[in-house]
Amino acid sequence: MRWRRWYEGVRDLKLIEGAQALLVLGGEDRTQWHRSRTAVRYYLACRAAGVALPRLLVTGGALVRQPGTGQGVGMGMAAGLTEAAWMARFMQVQGVPAAHVLQEAQALDTLGNVALGGALAARHGLQRLVVISDDFHLWRSSQLFERVWGHAPAGCVGTGHAGSWRLRWREKLAFALQVGALRQADVAPGDSAAHLEFLAARVRKQRIQDV
Repeated sequence: MRWRRWYEGVRDLKLIEGAQALLVLGGEDRTQWHRSRTAVRYYLACRAAGVALPRLLVTGGALVRQPGTGQGVGMGMAAGLTEAAWMARFMQVQGVPAAHVLQEAQALDTLGNVALGGALAARHGLQRLVVISDDFHLWRSSQLFERVWGHAPAGCVGTGHAGSWRLRWREKLAFALQVGALRQADVAPGDSAAHLEFLAARVRKQRIQDV
């Protein structure tokens, strides 16, 4: 068991070697916490090895209510918290200092996760980002990251949650729809400012509709 823990720790460190931040995407299953739990495991592996600790950047702006305690995490109940806030709370309960968790609380989809999350990282001087999400979601996440920022993330780490064939098929469709909308708006690949403006315009339009 001790050798297995040592091996897993070494493997985890190799996968995120050199990362300044782990970008943990929204869409979290709050009964299993696959994405947040994976990020915490890598963070704790770095701490155990005595290497530089990456920041954990959680992204998700949807307002949600967490039922119960979520696998005995003991977080209670609250209304009106964003996905990012719930993910941060989970990580803090697991032993990650609040100062090491950055929250991006506006993104409502994968495009927003990688664009707004990446922008927040840049404001904090964090350039080497490793994306963490479920296995079925990583392909679209990495493709959109590259489209927004003009380069691939420093790495991609899956949670081990492969998802059903329906989820994997839906990812291809969602990617095609998102890229189609960007092309229709003349947002060029690699133009991060244009992608951020595209997202801001979408938010403004939604606010007008909600009035």
